[in-house]
Amino acid sequence: MSWQSYVDTSLVGSGKLDAAAIFSVDGKSVWASSAGFVIKPEEIETLVRAYEGEKNLTDLASTGFHIGGVKYFTIMSTGRSIYGKQGKAGIVCVKTKQAILVAHYGETVQPGEAATTVEKLADYLIGVGY
Repeated sequence: MSWQSYVDTSLVGSGKLDAAAIFSVDGKSVWASSAGFVIKPEEIETLVRAYEGEKNLTDLASTGFHIGGVKYFTIMSTGRSIYGKQGKAGIVCVKTKQAILVAHYGETVQPGEAATTVEKLADYLIGVGY
């Protein structure tokens, strides 16, 4: 399956997410993205830095982060997953061995359902070496 297929089928196609992107783990390459889901280089760089250490995750928890020009409040951050909220909508970011998955869910989706969808794809990718 292509990276774009993972975005279109596994993430957005689930009905739980309305936009998604997959980046290289260093944030320098966009492997796939939903049409119109634009994440600025400095926004992905913030996520990359957050995954580099506990202090950075703590900083992210206190300052929040931006995706697509929208500020999200950090509701959870671990060495693998970062969840953010803006009103009733939110962002789920998950790091695998070689990729960072970033997915947006709308106001009508339960955050746990969105997170489970992204986490399952991340588990699969880790299982196949990505």
